[in-house]
Amino acid sequence: MRSWLTPFSLRLSTLFMRFSRNFQIRHKLFAVFVLSNILLIVSMWQVFQWSFDRGFVSYATERDRDFLEQMANRTANLYVYYDDWYFLAQESRLEDRWQKQKLENLRDLIPPPSTPNLDLIYPSQYYRQRFLLYDQKKAPIIGHVPYTKAETHPVVVEGKTVGYVGLRSMRDLVQDRTLSFVRQQGEAFLLISAFMLIIAAVLTWPLAQWLSKPISTLRAAAKRLSAGQFDTRIQIRGTDELADLGRDFNHLASTLDHMRDARRKWVADTAHELRTPVAILRGEIEAMQDGIIKVSPDSLASLQHETIHIARLIDDLNQLSMHDMGSLSYQMEDSDLEHLLEQAVNSMLLQLDEANINVKLNNECKSPIMVCGDTDRLHQLFTNLMNNSLKYTNAPGEIKITLKKQNKKAVVLLEDTPPGVSDEDLTKIFDQFFRVENSRNRATGGRGLGLAICTSIIEGHQGSIEAYHAPTGGLGIRVELPLTN
Repeated sequence: MRSWLTPFSLRLSTLFMRFSRNFQIRHKLFAVFVLSNILLIVSMWQVFQWSFDRGFVSYATERDRDFLEQMANRTANLYVYYDDWYFLAQESRLEDRWQKQKLENLRDLIPPPSTPNLDLIYPSQYYRQRFLLYDQKKAPIIGHVPYTKAETHPVVVEGKTVGYVGLRSMRDLVQDRTLSFVRQQGEAFLLISAFMLIIAAVLTWPLAQWLSKPISTLRAAAKRLSAGQFDTRIQIRGTDELADLGRDFNHLASTLDHMRDARRKWVADTAHELRTPVAILRGEIEAMQDGIIKVSPDSLASLQHETIHIARLIDDLNQLSMHDMGSLSYQMEDSDLEHLLEQAVNSMLLQLDEANINVKLNNECKSPIMVCGDTDRLHQLFTNLMNNSLKYTNAPGEIKITLKKQNKKAVVLLEDTPPGVSDEDLTKIFDQFFRVENSRNRATGGRGLGLAICTSIIEGHQGSIEAYHAPTGGLGIRVELPLTN
């Protein structure tokens, strides 16, 4: 292949990318197919020329070498008879003179001279114009081609080289004819290629339309999705990359639809959770203004209780929103997990004793279990988990906390006693504002944000948290945190 094909293809690619910026995908596909066919035709044409030229010349050269040996033997026999090269040089001059006369008098029929010795040497008339003869010093006798530029064979007489026979390069004589033949073949090849290119273009356009149709469908669906139509879905056909892209699009649309529903539910739940204490606070204040309720320490304490409830709810919502935005900061340091659990249990002992709930902490490891975490956040994690058990465990009850190592992770198991949680509710207890049916009474139930905050804290520590049915009949929580040792 000729060296100019690579820069040619690069220039063609550059031009295509420059002019196709504003093309639609089907136009680009069509142009790629057509340009690929053009490059293929040009490459095949170059290979055809190179292969024909090299193959034809190689074949002729091998054939010349076989005939050169025969001509050398015949020339040696003549040399033995005449003992010099004069007779061949004389016959060659006669042939040259006749050729000139023939060209000058094209209308006259001039008979060729008699050259019996040269005729004896030639294997055929084809070699008459190509024959060369050199003396033993390699000086030309017949022909004007330097010895170094000819295909030669020595003429040996009685073991001594007396001269050399040679042939002019076949390229010099047949180049014009060869080029003419190659040109004719090339024109036929180009005509056939042009016809095939037209057929390919006719077939390529509907193919480009068919290939670009899924992309056009995906584009239209993306516009509807960006306009807020999250129920948009596209029909998937096939198993190729476009089909995978369509599945990813449907998954994205489903996720956005779910997030929209979750946002609406979150706003509604937040409004509901705020409405209740605000309504109570408003009712008590209006009752005091109307004189129905006297302003007393007890009534003020009730107002304070509702304001504290609102403040805690706002703080919880603020923590969750900060985690979702990634702005919730953590002061990470190496800490002894058993020590953190002991502090959390001690802070809850009074409330647990008042609720008649016993707590047991069991460390299955003799060595300290070190984790990298924010001690304040981890303390909040464990107190939230115990608060959840405190609110939803019947008295007398028990909370069992187990600390161990497993699979290079620190594992904390918190299990309480009945009542338990149904299978359906078990998968929802970490959702915001979710409370199981038997805990909806505000006297015992919480705000439904404690376990959601626990999930956020665990995610900030690259850990995991899950719920399960505890063997004790209540709820079990499994927390895993990466170890530092």
